[in-house]
Amino acid sequence: MVKHFDVIVVGAGLAGSAAALTMSRSGLNVCLIERATAPGEKNVTGGVLYGKVLDDLIPDWQNKAPIERWIVKNGIGIVTSKSLTLFQFETKDFYNPPYNSCTINRANFDLWLAQQAEEAGATLVTNTLVEDLIFKDGYVKGVKTQRPDGELEADIVICADGVNSLLAQKAGLRQKDIAPHEVGIGIKEVWLLPIEKINERFGLEDNQGSAYEFIGTFLNGVHGGAFLYTNKKTLSLGIVVNLGSLQKAAVQPSMLLEEFKGQPQIQKFIEGGTLVEYSAHMVPEIGLEMVPKLYGNGVMVAGDAAGFVVTNGFTFEGMNYALASGKAAGHTAVHAIKNGDVSAKALAVYKDKINESFIGKNLETYRKVYHVLGNPRLRKEYPQIIEEIAKDLFLFDEKPRPKLAKMVKSITGKKVSMWQVIRDGFDIWRYM
Repeated sequence: MVKHFDVIVVGAGLAGSAAALTMSRSGLNVCLIERATAPGEKNVTGGVLYGKVLDDLIPDWQNKAPIERWIVKNGIGIVTSKSLTLFQFETKDFYNPPYNSCTINRANFDLWLAQQAEEAGATLVTNTLVEDLIFKDGYVKGVKTQRPDGELEADIVICADGVNSLLAQKAGLRQKDIAPHEVGIGIKEVWLLPIEKINERFGLEDNQGSAYEFIGTFLNGVHGGAFLYTNKKTLSLGIVVNLGSLQKAAVQPSMLLEEFKGQPQIQKFIEGGTLVEYSAHMVPEIGLEMVPKLYGNGVMVAGDAAGFVVTNGFTFEGMNYALASGKAAGHTAVHAIKNGDVSAKALAVYKDKINESFIGKNLETYRKVYHVLGNPRLRKEYPQIIEEIAKDLFLFDEKPRPKLAKMVKSITGKKVSMWQVIRDGFDIWRYM
């Protein structure tokens, strides 16, 4: 028997559940389909959520959502085999509500958000793989699942099925397969530690948290970085490296992770902990250059499936973009269904909403940052230069100290020509 819905959302991640919740609250008949046995079960992201995008959707989310810790310390670390140079930002403004960001466990958070959509009236269907789309007269009119008689019809389908969205391809929104250089592979370990140890090592109290990003020589020239986030009773530690760069370097990502966590200053953070989880996942990497067409007749694409991830060189954001794009797709669908027009022309409003929001503006602003971050000197020569400058700054050996400018010029010139430093600096200034 074929069941008809106003809208079918494929993928109960942040984008899909935000879309389903938005539409259900507006009275639409929504089906939210998830391939895992529970929302969040297959999502391994262990990161930082900038949750203010939820304020208008769930005004009291900060009191109800299953967050881990509220971030009060943010830092960028430059790592070599022997040293860690840490640039940290801490402010009292982040100590109290409304908090700026938090760490979350996606298995818990995704389940909670999907339940909010379900409570609003959405039909949540789990353990169901969507294999294809149903087309009729040039319109997407539903989905085909792996279940017997598993066809479901709808006026609109929202594809929120992850970075390698096969449905976006089947809908004609993405014209080609995703290339290795367009995605990264993230590997995450979760380390169990007593709360008291976490608070002591990171200088935290109660539910306060820290979030650190790292680059350095541990990457062996591969384009990428590492992270370390505090949760309630655990630490999320891992790397995200570009798949294309990884293939060229012919190294295993697990080797890079081992080198990172074996670095003496990083090792101290997890010392005495117990490894309780190990996972890997693909993430979109290059921002605007991999964003597909966002809409068609009876279809839209949101979240990672749309490539909505932005890095400015200091932060890596995707979850807030997923939530915001899900809401935008949901509002677009509500308007289209109520007006009885689900054509590509009507759904083009979705792209306008994206372009007018922080999603589109940030994607445009940082569209070239990927090329700057791909500079191998950021993960080899420059970390070594920073280490040597720091050593000369803080080392006392009874010799006269040279002027800082002379010291920097002398050390830098041994690793990279001043002309190359100027060119790299110009690229960073222009694109970041």
